[in-house]
Amino acid sequence: METKDVLRQRRSVKDFDPDRRVTDEQWTELFELTTLAPSAWNFQHYQLILVQGPEAKKRLRQAAMGQEKVEQASGTVVVCGDLHAYKRARRVAEEFADKGFYGPDGQEKVEKQADMMRDAYANNPEKARDEAMRAASLAAMSLMVAAEDMGLATCPMSGFSPDQVREAVHLPDHLFPVMLIAVGYKGNFNLSRCARLPLEEVVHIDGYGKAFSPQS
Repeated sequence: METKDVLRQRRSVKDFDPDRRVTDEQWTELFELTTLAPSAWNFQHYQLILVQGPEAKKRLRQAAMGQEKVEQASGTVVVCGDLHAYKRARRVAEEFADKGFYGPDGQEKVEKQADMMRDAYANNPEKARDEAMRAASLAAMSLMVAAEDMGLATCPMSGFSPDQVREAVHLPDHLFPVMLIAVGYKGNFNLSRCARLPLEEVVHIDGYGKAFSPQS
């Protein structure tokens, strides 16, 4: 399926078939595709928690304001921002050097580059959180697009208690929940898509105020 068709077809499904399960092979492919999402310095400032066991689903459903799809879906992915992604700086810098990103004398620059990347976040918690939100959100959209192309249904959820989610899936302090994504097979959900705002209301030219006006 072409990417533009996947984007046009993707829906946030509200009802899942509880009797159809996503296989381990499908989860593996889905997560491999998800991790191809871009992130600053390739730090991948996120962690993904797959919740699929019955008891774990019950705990997560309580944290998600009782949303039934958490238990209906084959699994729900807790997409977390990672505030400690900068700790991978040395590993990233070494790979950049190996790939030639730093030029012919790249190995000599590894230490300096790693320190620079690490300090950008270690000394700026607000920047670390902002970057984790961005990277986690990009990964979440990649997951949903990949799932659609694989014939799976998804629904992103922001209705949850962060503290309860943290407790439900045992998150350490450096991780925080960004969103939940139910994944599985569509149940009895056939409602038509809600309208999107016209381009004139969301696209501007060269700065805010001059609306984009597509020619018919």
